[in-house]
Amino acid sequence: MDLKIFLNRLHARYLKLSGAKKTIIFILVFTLGFVLGSAFRSNKDTIESKSNAFQENKDKNSLAEKNHGNSESKEETEKGPVEREVIVVIDSGHGGEDFGTYYGNILEKDLNLDISLRMGSIVEEAGIKVVYTRTEDKDVGLEERAFMANDLDAALFISVHNNSMPDNPNYKGTETLYCPSQNPVYDNMDGKKLAAIVQRNLVSTLSTIDNGIIERPNLVVLRKTKMPAVIAEIAYLSNAQDRELLKQEEFRQKAAHALADSVFEALEVMGAEKDEEGVWKIKK
Repeated sequence: MDLKIFLNRLHARYLKLSGAKKTIIFILVFTLGFVLGSAFRSNKDTIESKSNAFQENKDKNSLAEKNHGNSESKEETEKGPVEREVIVVIDSGHGGEDFGTYYGNILEKDLNLDISLRMGSIVEEAGIKVVYTRTEDKDVGLEERAFMANDLDAALFISVHNNSMPDNPNYKGTETLYCPSQNPVYDNMDGKKLAAIVQRNLVSTLSTIDNGIIERPNLVVLRKTKMPAVIAEIAYLSNAQDRELLKQEEFRQKAAHALADSVFEALEVMGAEKDEEGVWKIKK
């Protein structure tokens, strides 16, 4: 039946009712409407309450997750020093077209490389990882040498050189250069402390004149390396006595041993240790 026809008939019957019956029906319809309206409002309030509770719970969970993330970050920060593999960078000064100093056909670059490779071999025999800035006769930029050491996060940087003073051929001996450390990476080792170790070992092993440790903050490979770094000036090519020593393989081998011993001593001071797999590690 059509809804419109049904309502019209219902309305016609309503008009035929007496006044008392009309009043009763009106009261019933009003009461029913009130009850249904109250039920709807109650249900709406319940839904909104649940929705608000859900949103509040969601916000709490989100805040908890955020705080948990911050807590984890804080815990990672408070974990302290991280253990890393020990890497020693050995820098053979000069190379290629850069001869360094020279006397006749004796070139500093060749002496530096020879001593560096000998030193590296000794350090590697102890199980310590060595990286060379060069292993052949080629020129490597000063910035590149420093970048290489920093990129490897090396523990130590040892640059091997020999010296010359043509205006004073009587001057001879050994000296070690360093750059003052403003913010040393390690609490118990910096460039100056490493220089003192290297100088002492070289002089005691080679019996050369002790020219001491010298502060040289202007040198690129010392200024731009982040780890303890030194330049070891083994002897003077411009001095006849030192030059004769440098020509001897035995002397160069002794110099290599002294430098290697300096690495071992410095790493011991820094707390380097072998792990269960035999890899040398250090906390940084």
